[in-house]
Amino acid sequence: MISSYGGGKRAEALRRMSSASSLKPSVRDFLHNHNVRADRLPHLSRNAHEENTELRSLLPFSSFEYIPHADETPRKAVVVDRLGTDDKFLRINIGGSQFTFLVSTLLVRNIGLLSSFAKQTHEQRLLVADAYFSDTREYYFERSPTLFHIIYQFYTTGKIHQAPHICPQDLLDEFRFWKLDPEKLINLCSCMEDDLSDDENGSEDSDSVEDRPSEFKHLRLGSLREDIWNIIEEPNSSIYAQAFTFLSVLFVLISIGGLVLGSIPDLQVEVPRKNRTGSAGTDKVVEMEPHPLLVQLEYVCIVWFLFEYVTKMLVSADRCKTFCQLLNIIDLFAILPFMADMALFFVGIDTEQLRDLKGALLVIRILRVLRVIRVLKLGRYSSGLQMFGKTLQASFRQLGMMAMVVMTGVIFFSTLVYFLEKDEPDSQFISIPAACWFSIVTMTTVGYGDLTPVTVGGKLVATGAIACGVLVLALPITIIVDNFMKVAESERRPGFSENKRVKRLGPRGRVTIPDSPEVVSPERKTPTLKQLASRKEEENVE
Repeated sequence: MISSYGGGKRAEALRRMSSASSLKPSVRDFLHNHNVRADRLPHLSRNAHEENTELRSLLPFSSFEYIPHADETPRKAVVVDRLGTDDKFLRINIGGSQFTFLVSTLLVRNIGLLSSFAKQTHEQRLLVADAYFSDTREYYFERSPTLFHIIYQFYTTGKIHQAPHICPQDLLDEFRFWKLDPEKLINLCSCMEDDLSDDENGSEDSDSVEDRPSEFKHLRLGSLREDIWNIIEEPNSSIYAQAFTFLSVLFVLISIGGLVLGSIPDLQVEVPRKNRTGSAGTDKVVEMEPHPLLVQLEYVCIVWFLFEYVTKMLVSADRCKTFCQLLNIIDLFAILPFMADMALFFVGIDTEQLRDLKGALLVIRILRVLRVIRVLKLGRYSSGLQMFGKTLQASFRQLGMMAMVVMTGVIFFSTLVYFLEKDEPDSQFISIPAACWFSIVTMTTVGYGDLTPVTVGGKLVATGAIACGVLVLALPITIIVDNFMKVAESERRPGFSENKRVKRLGPRGRVTIPDSPEVVSPERKTPTLKQLASRKEEENVE
């Protein structure tokens, strides 16, 4: 028994291991719960302690005694009597590094190879370990001690943490060797928990298809509606979803191409309108419209967009939430011009008659301009556009700050240049709003040249606007780039992947987790002591 501070490195190691702060359960708590006073500990003899079998069975050590601290402060410490013969501990040697476990800790976890190893007898352990050191009673495994630190942390704390320099594939192989399920341990990584708690964007996008059934379970025809919803909203859920996505992208491209080609004069045809009668006589009005083939292609695309939108709304589990989503609002505006034309047609109103009304003509032009929104439909199928949108959403505060500073500068410089230039002959700065255009173009360093100051004061104001614009526009760029990197990294977070069998271990990289990983015992280059003993007996028999 070690009762003093002498004894070399071995005594020092035992004293560190027996400190009350590192015990599980703590001896300090044990003594407090069983009403054992510290001042009575020196008077407890070894025989009296051995007679109290109930208390001894609760302690994970052979004996304990009171040891004064180096600074003469009374403290409780546990002393292990002959660690080499104490069966309360399991000593593992991993690649030359020693790890000591409490057997009770391994039994409480009751998972993996080490828990089974703790339950086995010494002879059974020799069949598993690569070697056995009899002088230190250590079971040797020819593995990486760096990777085993993660396994040790899991058994002692219940959590894992992967350092950035550790290869995910090597860590996965280490899990397999120690018979630990990687899919269950992924959620135990502390760094992953921090990443998931800090992430405030894209939480809805990271929901997998497997989380959807709860939304449709209570609905009528829930299974059918779920299948249709996955075909429309989850492009990689099945081959039917991939085909549907391909058709949607194809119709979007055809619609955009028809809109662009319809503006080329060579692909337009003359359409006569009603004649206008004036004081000079009757004028024949002729307008140019896209080729009828392009118009028919547009109608086909609109029918597909309408079918897609209506089907999505019918099978949705929460129609109100689906209607308010940004991408669905874009889909609605893409088909709104066609729906307006069809509504006027069924009501009996000719759109040609509305051309004479300025307000109605403006509405028609706005509806036609809305057709360009179909370009944004590609954002549903483009990960790059989605990342750009998430970056803008994450940078909303910085963009708002930049807009506020720019507007302040625009008003300030516009007012200055207006009062400095308004009295000049043929001055184009006729008002402060007119000067705002000059300030915006100047601060953004575009410089169209349509408005130019002629006075010295006006030129100095323009110089200040240029310098201010460069500073204001450059400062938020680093923040926006940082947000873009965060969004790009979030796309690679565990659970966010197109392939459900691919998950990321740790902050870097991805590895593929098989459906049923098999633990393969490594081939032994050197025989174990048990094998050597068996061979020796066979040689003696021969």
